[in-house]
Amino acid sequence: MRVATNTIYNIGSQGLQRLMTQQAHLQNQLSTGRRILSPSDDPIASARALSVTQAQALNTQFSTNSDSADSSLSLTEATLKQVTTLIQNVQQLAINAGNPTLTKNEKAMLESELQGRYQELLALANTTDGNGLYLFSGFRGDTKPFTETSFGNVAYNGDDGQRSVQISAARAIPVSEAGSQLFQKVTTGNGTFQAAAAASNTGTGLVSTGEVLDPNKWADAANMRDFRIDFNSIPDPANPSGTPLTHYDIIDNRTNLPDGSANPNYNRSMIDGYDYGGGARPATPGANSYPRVFKSGGDIEFRQLPGETTPLVAGWDFGVKVSITGAPKTGDSFTLEASVNTDMFSVLADFSSALKSYNTDAGGTGQAVFQNRLNTIIKHLSNSLDTVLSTQAGIGARMLETDSVRDTNEDINLQHSQTLSKLQDLDWPKTISDFAQNQTLLDAARSTFSKVQSLSLFQYI
Repeated sequence: MRVATNTIYNIGSQGLQRLMTQQAHLQNQLSTGRRILSPSDDPIASARALSVTQAQALNTQFSTNSDSADSSLSLTEATLKQVTTLIQNVQQLAINAGNPTLTKNEKAMLESELQGRYQELLALANTTDGNGLYLFSGFRGDTKPFTETSFGNVAYNGDDGQRSVQISAARAIPVSEAGSQLFQKVTTGNGTFQAAAAASNTGTGLVSTGEVLDPNKWADAANMRDFRIDFNSIPDPANPSGTPLTHYDIIDNRTNLPDGSANPNYNRSMIDGYDYGGGARPATPGANSYPRVFKSGGDIEFRQLPGETTPLVAGWDFGVKVSITGAPKTGDSFTLEASVNTDMFSVLADFSSALKSYNTDAGGTGQAVFQNRLNTIIKHLSNSLDTVLSTQAGIGARMLETDSVRDTNEDINLQHSQTLSKLQDLDWPKTISDFAQNQTLLDAARSTFSKVQSLSLFQYI
């Protein structure tokens, strides 16, 4: 067979190019440390490596998000710690204000400090994070949540949502709070009902926060949830200078029914049905005409007691009770209503008003009325503190969850790195051996080509 000179050159050139290409590829593998330099090197492994790389990048972003969420939650928790300390300081002020030896001027000094606490609370409620977003405005992070129209009257401008950060494929964690839930939904009284004394009281009666004996009875549709306890006190005929005979009545205090119509039972006794709209009870010589005997500190139960035969509502029992200590006088009155929501700013404003109006003179509020107001304020402060502590607990749980998810993400990142290493990393011993072998072949091909090209007869022409 005859072999043309051109064929010899083509075969030699192609061989050299192939070996040089292989050598360059091996060189690139050794310099990068990667087995796959292009998808053609291993299409299946290359596709899987791309998928793992994308998953790892997403997981890395989740870890970054976790750090951001943790930072926001930490700032919120620190702010709520300050709010907690503030409420506790105001509680201490309220306890100090209850000291009956304090004069009106001394109470005015307490009120001056309270003004500072109020402004501090307003500033904390409008706290921002490092990005200028408000912590307590819900979704509306760029909106200042609370604006004051007057002392104690603070409007909420945010919404009830919570901004969230995605910290894993299946979890977005809230990083903001709705200020309306935190600062403006403080339950009054004991959370079920609230008892209060009338500002016109002249006796020394102090009402408790009360107790719920049966929540189902209180929630009964027949329950009025708006009562008045009126007192009547007369001298004891057997001992005129001794303890007076004090009785009381529980009265339906609703002016209107739920449908808006006038309540036909307004001002009527729950105990015996007497209608006070027709005037005061007829006096009974030597006896108190009011139906129940009062005992300081004794239970005032909102139910029909044995021996009460003509109640307004047969067998009425609304599952609650209160107690009143001290000595109520004729005309003194206490109310009992369903709990509602108030806000922290109003609570501090009420406290301020009580301190300003305090006066032991006949024309003032009197110590008992002041103490009743103060007891209500102290209870509202306690409820405010419960709300803040509950929110803090929720934030702490979210921070723990963030830490847990971050640890999980780090474990996943490690798994992704190990998978990519198996798919992409170079087998160094084998590649070095291939490189040396290919270099030997290349050297041999060069030497052979240089000798083969001299076999041509053209060199003798």
